[in-house]
Amino acid sequence: MPDQPPDPRLGTVVAGYEIDRRIGRGGMGVVYLAEHQTLRRQAALKIIVPDLAENPDFRERFLREARIAAGLTHPNIVTVYDAGEVDGLLYLAMQYVPGRDLSQILRDERRIGPYRVLDIGRQIAGALDAAHAAGLIHRDVKPANVLVDGRHAYLTDFGLTKERATSVAGLTRVGEVVGTTHYLAPEQVEGGYVDGRADVYALGCLLFHCLTGELPFVRDNDMAVLYAHLHDEPPKLTDKRKGLPAGLDAVMAKALDKSPERRFATCDEFIEAARAVVDAAGPLAESSSATRRPSSGGDSESTPTNPSGPAPSSGAGSSVYSFSGVTGPGGRRAIVLLAGVDAGARAVVSVAIGSRTEILEADGLQQTLEIARERRPDVVLVAAASQGTPAAAVCQALRDDAVTRDAKIVLLGGGRDAGRRQADAIGADDMLAAPFSPLQLQVKLRKLLGSAVSG
Repeated sequence: MPDQPPDPRLGTVVAGYEIDRRIGRGGMGVVYLAEHQTLRRQAALKIIVPDLAENPDFRERFLREARIAAGLTHPNIVTVYDAGEVDGLLYLAMQYVPGRDLSQILRDERRIGPYRVLDIGRQIAGALDAAHAAGLIHRDVKPANVLVDGRHAYLTDFGLTKERATSVAGLTRVGEVVGTTHYLAPEQVEGGYVDGRADVYALGCLLFHCLTGELPFVRDNDMAVLYAHLHDEPPKLTDKRKGLPAGLDAVMAKALDKSPERRFATCDEFIEAARAVVDAAGPLAESSSATRRPSSGGDSESTPTNPSGPAPSSGAGSSVYSFSGVTGPGGRRAIVLLAGVDAGARAVVSVAIGSRTEILEADGLQQTLEIARERRPDVVLVAAASQGTPAAAVCQALRDDAVTRDAKIVLLGGGRDAGRRQADAIGADDMLAAPFSPLQLQVKLRKLLGSAVSG
């Protein structure tokens, strides 16, 4: 191949920065290593491509959001020094970070050890949560925007950042899909309202890539990838990399949920949940068990997820009823888990919502928690008086687990006043005194789930 002509910008001065060499290139522009002539400080200088720089709307948005990003102060966010327009060039001067970006590391190493992934994830999660606290959403979290210098990781390229307040109107408009295809949250694909939970999703995609060496959705073209973000379930981590703790599957499933409401509320909460699983598993090695513990009802790994027909048991004593019906958040049917509920109450539940939801059953604390982590129900109906585990222990276990703590808990049984006091004492979201009718249960769940159970 013929040699490329030298870059005419090398050796020139832009906005007081003398350009030394080119260090990167992206869709928005070219990045150079430069030195400020007065301060003698190195900087990464991004020059925006002319097609974008000449667009008045883009220029206004870029300069405005660069000013906002410059106000972010965090040890894991690349500092913005300056931004502006000079001699027709739109530029952004940032802190220069030596080392490699995460995409280069993945190209060289294919995948990364779990402890190192969690350390990088912890730092990037802190950066994202700091941005969210300032009212900003990154919207383009990907390996190329994570810089790694030794043990320190930095989040960069806030050029696609938007203010939370402008998510419905203003310089960043609804319907504008911005970000990198393989890391886009479903709501970004649909051009809908976007908040910090879109970055939680993207961080989940990034960690999946780092842990397995593969993207969550590998498809033939970009349109197929976007469709997968909207409709397909991601593979399990433990199917892609043996030796990882099985509990990471539930954590990743929550981070990559199609519905923002069912994801972790913050990036740090996501990383802490993953860290808790890894710490509980002890030292990790490729030879360690990464499969789910089989139950007497069969291997839970092989349980089909097709909602059109019955699924096998999730464990001894549990039942799964699958019905077609009204979809819940994210285009799926609502899931209701019955914990220690007797036959009479089960019959009422089946009559009330059986045609509209997926109903799961569990007996005992351990099985309740396992099924709740695996299937992440929208509502857990807990028997107030159980022959086995007390309702308080079930509620406490669900609330203590980062994957299940967002489920709505309804206490079933007991008198109206005593049941209310018990529900308040154990931290349940609501209660339903016994005996109750199908209509009463429908009203109660409609209050918690909305249209997912409405008749």
